[in-house]
Amino acid sequence: MGEIVIQVNAVCKGYSLSNTGSISGDLNNWILWKKSKKLVNTFWALQDINFDVKKGERLAITGDNGAGKSTLLKILSKITRPTKGIIIGKGKITSMLEVGTGFHPELSGIENIFLNGAMLGMSRHDISNKIDEIVAFSEISEHINTPVKRYSTGMYMRLAFATAAHLQSEIMIIDEVLAVGDDRFKHKSLDKLKSLSIEFGKTIILVSHDQQHINSFCNREIRLSNGFIR
Repeated sequence: MGEIVIQVNAVCKGYSLSNTGSISGDLNNWILWKKSKKLVNTFWALQDINFDVKKGERLAITGDNGAGKSTLLKILSKITRPTKGIIIGKGKITSMLEVGTGFHPELSGIENIFLNGAMLGMSRHDISNKIDEIVAFSEISEHINTPVKRYSTGMYMRLAFATAAHLQSEIMIIDEVLAVGDDRFKHKSLDKLKSLSIEFGKTIILVSHDQQHINSFCNREIRLSNGFIR
């Protein structure tokens, strides 16, 4: 586990608190920023974040509500950019940040599996080879041809996890979505993640408030407090 797959260097994320949504206000803030190179009336969700993640690591991001955990995962997932600093990553990323993210509500479960695989650059043939495994793991085979807009939250989570865990990616990022499922499926999912990490070197980054799961599953923890690493 020596290869570094993610480097986070001096990352900060700020949000403007003034004149939000006002074109004139945004223009004024931009002019002031161009002059001073400082953001005006800014809430800093993350400040000076530095860490590396190695291949096969199982990293927990912890902290109280509002500590910056979800913001950090969105930056790592390339959903949003840092205001300052840089992130260097190696490998494809699958993210589960909210139940249903990456799924089209009008498409069936099976169609959404193909959609997610295509977004990772997989061929239709390679995705087809994974279908039976994904459907079996999700335990919702009787609903797999139903549009996912008709799924319960738990069904959404099961299929989303099964899809993310079985498609080709080197890094998997999870933000508390496993808390939606029942305990049996949660343990099954954590066992699957540990197997992917140990046997195939997949890197797992997750947010959880369940310290017991963190202690038993993760081999490293980073704690955030008010946007800083503590």
